[in-house]
Amino acid sequence: MYDAILTDFPRLCNETDDSPRIQRAIDAAPNGILCIPKGDYRIARPLFIRNRCSLDMHPAARLIAVEKMNFVLTYDGNGNFHELTLYDEAGEVYDNLGLFIRGGDIDGAGLASCLLLENAHHYTLSNISLHNGKTYGLCVGGVMDGRLYELVANNVYCKCTMPGLAGNIGICARQCDLHFTDCFVIDYTIGVRDTGGANRYTRCHIWGGTVPPVGLTVKEWSVAYAERKKKMREGGYDDAMEAEILACGVPEMLVDSISFELNGSGNVVDGCYADTASIGYLVRGGSNVITNSGSFNNKLMGLRNTVAIKNESSKLIVNNCRFTNATGSDRVYEGKREALVWHSNFTNDDSMGDDYFLLRKNEE
Repeated sequence: MYDAILTDFPRLCNETDDSPRIQRAIDAAPNGILCIPKGDYRIARPLFIRNRCSLDMHPAARLIAVEKMNFVLTYDGNGNFHELTLYDEAGEVYDNLGLFIRGGDIDGAGLASCLLLENAHHYTLSNISLHNGKTYGLCVGGVMDGRLYELVANNVYCKCTMPGLAGNIGICARQCDLHFTDCFVIDYTIGVRDTGGANRYTRCHIWGGTVPPVGLTVKEWSVAYAERKKKMREGGYDDAMEAEILACGVPEMLVDSISFELNGSGNVVDGCYADTASIGYLVRGGSNVITNSGSFNNKLMGLRNTVAIKNESSKLIVNNCRFTNATGSDRVYEGKREALVWHSNFTNDDSMGDDYFLLRKNEE
C-alpha cells in the first residue's frame, strides 16, 4: 500500500543528517504514501510536502530538529485552494480528499516549530506527537497565502519536555471549519489559539506543570511534586505547605498560561477540559459556545487567582459546564455579562467570586 519506503533512500556521501533523504523520498511519492519506519531522524533543513504525498509514520519514528528553522515539516497542497474546484494538468476535476499525515513524532527540540499545514480542501492529521515546538506545535494556515478547511485532527498530542519555551502555542488554528477531537496539549503556554472561526473542539484536554519552575531541574521538580501529592492525600496539606508551594514558584510554562484562546467567531468547545492555567477560556471573538466542559486548577502547581472564563467577546453561550475551585482563590467568570447566556452550570464552591453570584442570581 506504500508508494515509497524511507529505507530505500539512504544517506548519500557527505550527508550528515536525514533531511535530504527524507525530502528525496517525499519527492518520489507524488500523490502517494511514504512509509517512515521506526527510528530517530536528524533534521537540519526544513522538510516540504508540495506534491500531495501522504505520510504514514511508525509511532516511534521521530523527526528531530538539530538546527534552527521555521518548521520541521510543512505540508503545502500546492494549488489554488481559494477556488472551489481543483483541476489537474489535463483539465480534469481533481478531488483527492484522502490525504493525510498519521503517526510519528515531530520534535522541534526548541529550535523550530513542529508542523505547518496549508492548502487543502480536506485533510486528516492523526495519532501524531508534536514535541517542544519553539513557537508552535501545530499551525494550521495563515503563514503562506493558502487555504485549508475540513481538517480532521484526532489524537494530536502536543507536549513540551524542556525549559526555555515559555510563550509558545500548542495548536494555532488560523483557518475555518476545522475539527479537533481527542487532542491533548501539555506544557505549551497557550494550549489552543483560534483566530479562524466556525471550528469545533471536542474532548480536548489542555494541562501543564511538568516543566519545572525556573531554578529547578526536571528531576528535582518531579520528586518535590510527588512528595507534596502524597502529603496532600494523607491529609497533611497545611499553611506551611501552602507557603512552600508559593515560595517555589510556578512551573515555567504555566506563567500567564491560557488553555483555550478563542479570537474567532462561531467556535464550539464541547466536552473540553482546561486543566491548570492562569485563564481557562479567554474568549474575544463573537458568538462562541462552551458546553459540557470544565476547568480545574491543580493547587500543587502554585497558580493562584485563576479565572475559568474571561470574556471579552460580543456574545458567549456557556452551558452544562463544571468549574472547580481547588485553591480557594479561583474565580469562575470575569468580563462582560450583558451578552452572556449562562445556563445549567455549577461549581463545587460558592466562593468563586461575585460574578458567579450575579450569574447564579440571574439564572434563578
